[in-house]
Order: sequence, then C-alpha cells, then structure tokens
Amino acid sequence: MPILEHIMKLDLEKLAMDYIVPCLVEQGFFYLDSFLGDVVGQCVLDQVKEMHCSGLLHDGQLAGRRTGVSKTHIRGDKIAWVSGTEKGCESISFLLSMIDRLVVLCARGLEKNNIKERSK
Repeated sequence: MPILEHIMKLDLEKLAMDYIVPCLVEQGFFYLDSFLGDVVGQCVLDQVKEMHCSGLLHDGQLAGRRTGVSKTHIRGDKIAWVSGTEKGCESISFLLSMIDRLVVLCARGLEKNNIKERSK
C-alpha cells in the first residue's frame, strides 16, 4: 500500500529502543510527531471527523463519582471506544496496531515496569 510506505520504512524496534525507552526512563513521557505521516494521519483525522459528524462520539467521563462538579468543565473531550474493526475505522485500526507494536517493543526495554498493553 503506497500510503503506508512512510510507516513501513520506520524501524519500530530501533525507534523504541534508541529513542522512546531512554526518554521514558529519563523523563517519564515521550512525544512522537508525524508518526503516521501526512497521508495516513489525514485518513485517521477524516475517520474521526466522520465519527463526530455521525454522532458516534460521546462526552468524556470522569472516573468515580463527583457530586456538584460539572463534568464538562473538567473534561470537554469527545470519545468513542473502538477496537478498529468497525466499518469506517480502517486507518484508526492501523494507528492502534502501530501503537500496540510500539508498546510491546518498549515493554522489553522497561522490564521492571511490567507493561502488558496500552490502555484504552
């Protein structure tokens, strides 16, 4: 698939071990820009926008019960729980599979942290 050429050229294991894991150990977070490339990134964005226009996104929820607190003042995001197998979520599925692969690879370098999977 030509649009995936950008991703396929990435050496995910090298990315994980040489950049992500050392940064996670040192700083506790890692930010990766342009991971999917412009074309695939735009496909993901288009699919999310379509979900929004179709009313499939719902207000984000707070964990636990909070009385007297406006949820929208704390969480103003819209969410949907998708596995990526849903119709119209093919690019989202690809993104999730890439994240899953990176989590598995990074877990090897973060052995003492017992990472099993990404959270939803």
